[in-house]
Amino acid sequence: MKKPSAADDLLALLLWGLDILARPSPHNLLQSFEAWDYQNRLRPQLRHLERVRLLERHGSKRKPTLRLTKHGRSAAWGGIDPLSRWQRPWDGRWRLWLFDLPARNKPLRLRLWRWLRTQRFGYLQMSVWLTPDATAEAHFPLQPLKLTPDSFTVIEGRPLAPDSDADIVASAWDFAAINQRYQSAIEVASAGRELVKERHATAAQLRSWLAMEREEWLKAILQDPLLPQALLPASYLGQKAWKEREAVFSAMIHGKMDY
Repeated sequence: MKKPSAADDLLALLLWGLDILARPSPHNLLQSFEAWDYQNRLRPQLRHLERVRLLERHGSKRKPTLRLTKHGRSAAWGGIDPLSRWQRPWDGRWRLWLFDLPARNKPLRLRLWRWLRTQRFGYLQMSVWLTPDATAEAHFPLQPLKLTPDSFTVIEGRPLAPDSDADIVASAWDFAAINQRYQSAIEVASAGRELVKERHATAAQLRSWLAMEREEWLKAILQDPLLPQALLPASYLGQKAWKEREAVFSAMIHGKMDY
């Protein structure tokens, strides 16, 4: 995983900060971070986020306002919006992808495996993967992966008793490992709460916490299939971790820390 820059580490703080403060001016936002800005060059980092089109300014030059772009919000979430993923409707059908690839073509199998993982497919066995989401034919990875139409088959269906949707979820994804990632993220958020309570956290402490928080969140969100609400296991910690993350950043932005 690419190591995030100091500017990247600011994204989550900005995500909730710009919403809570109703698109503040740079002056108002930076006023709460005077000491931190002095030691960590906050303004140049904001300009960097503007250059890469994650942050944008609106209004006049004398009184500009800040706003995260669509890509900026996505980056702050970890590359994907978990709320929209959890809240999306599900039609009750699974899509099973069955592949028939030459055993000797290991590079092709590896490319396919990586694509399926990035698309958050569940793994049943070597050549059988599944997803709860309909996939348009235009999105089939034929050209990028150099697949032929006869090399895979997509089947839609529902489980028959005694199997259930919960059984499929448990078989296709390792939610014990996913929850471990989220538990680590929750613990980091708790450490952030302690920084809020201290009220005199140093710039170095905040910088270190931001980097750690982003790293742990990315580890969790990249492993999570982010299933629709109807399919989430009862023990799933993703939504709890999201709420903890939102709460700690909101507390910081509300000015409860003296930097």
